[in-house]
Amino acid sequence: MRSTRFRVAFGLIAGCLLSTAALAGNGVWTQGDLQIRYNALPATALPASSAQQLGVKHDSHQGLLNILVTRGKDGAETSLPADIQARAMTEAGSPVRIRVREVKDDNGISYLGVFTIRHSGTLRFDLDVTPRGAASQHIQFQHAFVVD
Repeated sequence: MRSTRFRVAFGLIAGCLLSTAALAGNGVWTQGDLQIRYNALPATALPASSAQQLGVKHDSHQGLLNILVTRGKDGAETSLPADIQARAMTEAGSPVRIRVREVKDDNGISYLGVFTIRHSGTLRFDLDVTPRGAASQHIQFQHAFVVD
């Protein structure tokens, strides 16, 4: 049951991410057939039911970090397990704690980070992603959040 809920929720996240690209800091790192997709968004970018299924508050102060590591090309991609370390800093240099968890379902593995957005502003993210059988990759990006 839980696997089905996560699969449905992550399907909804993927759909929402495509439609909210302007709201989310997102990107893709590629080397050969290895890809790391990442994005950050407020939990309010998801339908309330999806946030509930993921166990996160549907609130503008709740941030989400989504990471997917795949190998393959042309639609034949397979998700890979990875070690994920995620950090964020505010514009003032204050650290933001991110709790990252692995989510497994019938479609593979992805990673969900949850963090608190205390004030409107830009967060700078630093990710260290080590896919199984591959070298660690350091990825930096930033995203501006607006809270009510």
